[in-house]
Amino acid sequence: MELSNFLKYERSLHPGKAVFFYKKPESDFIPLEADITRIRGQKAGFTEGFNISFEPKNVAPQDLAHCNPITIEECYVPPNVEHIYCRFSLRVQANSLSPNACNNDDVIALLKLLSKQFNVCGGYKELATRYCKNLMLGTWLWRNQNSGDTHILIKTSLGNTYQVENTRQLAWESRWNDDDLKTLEQLSIELSNALTDPTIYWSADITAKISTSFCQEIFPSQVFNMKADKVDVTKNFSKVKCLDGRYAVSFNSVKIGAALQLIDDWWGDSKRLRVHEYGADKENNIARRMPNTALNFYSIFINAENYLEELNQLDAKDSQAINPDIYYLFAVLIKGGMFQKKAEVKTGE
Repeated sequence: MELSNFLKYERSLHPGKAVFFYKKPESDFIPLEADITRIRGQKAGFTEGFNISFEPKNVAPQDLAHCNPITIEECYVPPNVEHIYCRFSLRVQANSLSPNACNNDDVIALLKLLSKQFNVCGGYKELATRYCKNLMLGTWLWRNQNSGDTHILIKTSLGNTYQVENTRQLAWESRWNDDDLKTLEQLSIELSNALTDPTIYWSADITAKISTSFCQEIFPSQVFNMKADKVDVTKNFSKVKCLDGRYAVSFNSVKIGAALQLIDDWWGDSKRLRVHEYGADKENNIARRMPNTALNFYSIFINAENYLEELNQLDAKDSQAINPDIYYLFAVLIKGGMFQKKAEVKTGE
């Protein structure tokens, strides 16, 4: 199968912003606010003392002892507050069953058959289980995972409530206890049904209760300021304006989505990557699914016909036998995006 000149998939996972707050006896929602602080930035970078050839710059001793005053935002747990809460909502839609837009009817028909057979073989259930693991582990808390005991409460639109008593007792690779495994199974069934049935409107409300130490630092999303912008504060946090006019620090929805999509361990190593067409590994600043390999999304996508034949030969619900490339393919389609190639420019003869 060739890439179409126009091919688009709408994303299937729609997280909202995750808002940080705390509670007091008189209120169950007090926004966690950021503080603006002016600090002395030290001249400690490589380029302060060396040029690109690693030759020392001609600077006076006093030059490297000077400080650059900068203004930043910081966020800390208020005194005598023992728990911080972080809450967001997740909406799931069955958008990976077929392209949202495509200019090739044959490609549409093939992709519909592929998603149908992938579901028959239990593929969507495996992907849903992986997304739910990240929900239950609190992966979406990012640096705030390195804190005290964390309790997670998940309420779904079906009226069900799921709980994880302490995420610190769980890990992706570890053996989960029976209660947590049961929670994972039931929650993943709900999410899998939402991924595969267009008639279902499914959402979840997720809240983490984090035990904190005295005036502990909290790490929300940062807002990147362009250098051209003239701003007084060089580091800003993502925020949500509350009804009383105060601003609660938050994670933006992209940050939450990135955590849920940390499921790609099909590229040849146990390290889980965020789902990406070229397997971007942000920690090591390298792509694990290079264009000159057969591992990247586009090289896998054009083999859709072969993968359909593979799935047709599998027994129903035999998810363990599914080719890892097919899991990766549908993880990217669930993420959504524009996957077409540009139309070739016609030149006169």
